[in-house]
Amino acid sequence: MNSFDAGIIHFLNSFSQKSMFFDRLMNFIVDDYFIKGAIILSFLWAFWFQKGGKINNKKGVIIGFLSTFIAIIVGRILELTLPFRIRPVYNPGLTFLRPYRFSEYGLDSWSSFPSDHAVMFFALATSVFLMSKKIGTLVYLYVFLIICFPRMYLGLHYPTDILAGAMIGTLITIFVARFKMGDSIANKILEFSRKYEGLFYALFFLLSFQIATMFFEIRTIGQYLFELLD
Repeated sequence: MNSFDAGIIHFLNSFSQKSMFFDRLMNFIVDDYFIKGAIILSFLWAFWFQKGGKINNKKGVIIGFLSTFIAIIVGRILELTLPFRIRPVYNPGLTFLRPYRFSEYGLDSWSSFPSDHAVMFFALATSVFLMSKKIGTLVYLYVFLIICFPRMYLGLHYPTDILAGAMIGTLITIFVARFKMGDSIANKILEFSRKYEGLFYALFFLLSFQIATMFFEIRTIGQYLFELLD
């Protein structure tokens, strides 16, 4: 482990078990999908229904959804293909002091690099930033402080996991937004939304729900089906 990660992790861990309230708050935030995902998604819905119905904003929302979906896939592929990296909380070399009420998240066999949370939510934050720099900056801060910081504090990620994930998610959104195919796909989805409005909003809601929960339900169903076939 590099000195950059070690220094920050040891510093954050020096506050562990100093406050029951703070430790419980960090655990609560990490477990709560409403705080993590739903609030971020609400910004995209707000841009979609913004008064005047700006087409560029609607395209921006579609780009956000598309880039986030791609970011999740890319992040997961990297986690599975790159060398395994044990998470700080499970690293015996760190003598990590677990905060009060630490939950066993079942991540001891999951590589920590890169952070899939950072990949996904920075992709979403970048899509907001491309539509509004002021609001996007606030969303960036929210993603770092509310979504990523607690995961470092609890020892679920190293700082470089977060930085790499943030860079990957940001670059993917920028690439999709600048790529002509992204604009073409956005136009086709906009046309679909006008032609099949009811079906579009049903799918829009379901996709928003799955992104907010990081596709937890779909992954659970997939795991169940895999076990049935095993």
